[in-house]
Amino acid sequence: MVGVLERLERLRAAADLVEGRIPDALAGKVDDVLARSNRRLAVGPQTVVALAGATGSGKSSLFNALTGTRLAEQGPRRPTTATTLAASFTATNADLLDFLEVPRRHEVAPPEPDMTDLVLLDLPDHDSTATAHREEVDRLVRVVDQFVWVLDPQKYADAVLHQRYLRPLAEHREVITVVLNQADRLTAVELSQCLAHIRRLLDDDGLTGVPLLATSAVTGEGVADLRRHLSRLAAGKRAASARLAADVTVLAAELDRHVGPARGSGADRRVVDDLTRRLAGAAGVPVVVDAVRDSVRHRGTLATGWPVVSWLAKLRPDPLQRLGLGRRPELESPGLRHSSLPARSAAAHSQLSSALRAVTAELGDDLPGPWRDAVAAGVREAEPTLGDRLDRAIVETELPADRSPAWWTLVRVIQWLLIAVVVVGLGWLTLNAVLGYFGLGVLPMFPLGPEDGLRVPVPTLLVAGGVVAGLLVSGLSRLVISAAAGAAARRARKRLESAVAEVAEERVLAPARAEVARHDAARAALDRLR
Repeated sequence: MVGVLERLERLRAAADLVEGRIPDALAGKVDDVLARSNRRLAVGPQTVVALAGATGSGKSSLFNALTGTRLAEQGPRRPTTATTLAASFTATNADLLDFLEVPRRHEVAPPEPDMTDLVLLDLPDHDSTATAHREEVDRLVRVVDQFVWVLDPQKYADAVLHQRYLRPLAEHREVITVVLNQADRLTAVELSQCLAHIRRLLDDDGLTGVPLLATSAVTGEGVADLRRHLSRLAAGKRAASARLAADVTVLAAELDRHVGPARGSGADRRVVDDLTRRLAGAAGVPVVVDAVRDSVRHRGTLATGWPVVSWLAKLRPDPLQRLGLGRRPELESPGLRHSSLPARSAAAHSQLSSALRAVTAELGDDLPGPWRDAVAAGVREAEPTLGDRLDRAIVETELPADRSPAWWTLVRVIQWLLIAVVVVGLGWLTLNAVLGYFGLGVLPMFPLGPEDGLRVPVPTLLVAGGVVAGLLVSGLSRLVISAAAGAAARRARKRLESAVAEVAEERVLAPARAEVARHDAARAALDRLR
């Protein structure tokens, strides 16, 4: 069985986890029990027993009978105990009574040998018309080790007693004794019936099994039995621990109602994927993916296109650089770079807010109110800076459009060779035209073809072949580049979505999951208190 010190440590751990997630009143109770328990255990193992009862119950008379003195004032109709009176059956433990804030202190000889470690308190009447008296009872009810509730035959069923004191102390049944005093006023049959009725009332209050004794301070009936009962409590030296253990049990039950069952920190994959998709849309991932595709085509056209016309592509800026992505000429720190992506539209902003609400609902809806609010606050806290963080993730992602394949260089060389062939052919034809114009001898043309068919001069073949071959190489390269651009776009989408998913995990999901994990840890801590 777990000792009270271990349970108090577990309560302290649970209190740290539920801080800010439970009502202030309950948090105050927890702090009070933890602070009080440390002081109570430090001031000694003596058992503090309080006699509590209504006006006219004979509580002070019973106090005198138990102590064998006349320390307590007696009065049949009005409250005579204005402040708590303490009787110690050994040397006064000043630290203990200071802790209890009991100024009226007396030392008396123990009527029973085992009562030496007992401190008996006579409390003011709990139904007193004096507010200070009731407040004194309420204060000491929270701190004494054992209660002896003194009833009388006339008012034992009083609603105030049962509703204000006995019923709320149902979890403290191990530290409660009920005494029906003034038994001398009843016949044996009446006493039996009265005790049976009190037992039923106690059962209804949740105090099944608490000791129930009959006494008479006038005749001494039952006083010896009550002394022996108190002696056993004092000799066991467990009363203080039992009281504190009961306090922990009560608080654990109250905390349990505010914590509820464990939730588990996982979020449905569908919700996470939907959040990533919407964040990707809000971050401009589709725009960047299209720009990667267009950038590969743009740069591929410049590298492999027919040089005579491909230079026109230089008049258009690179789609990625237009967005502030891809290769950049400035030596700016990546952490300070920003893209030039279009501002997020109202529709995208609405979708993003909807995705954040879906995450809040997924992780927080099954939690108690304060925990659910904490999950929502964690998600909302990320929203103002989410745009900048997503933009930085886009900028810092390595995009596949930055690389130029080696075959582009090979094609470029081939294209310039073909241009050289065309230039040679044109130069040959132009030179012959000039020589012929001046009547000079022309260069041989070396016509190719069948003797009786169409014969084409080599210079003409060089011009036509170079042009056709250049266009053909350009066209074939365009097809290959288009396929490569599509593949680059798919790779870019995968990398960008991965970067966005990391931002979603870091800025949105992690804070929400941390709150759920804290709730589950609190739930586990409370389970260990049982």
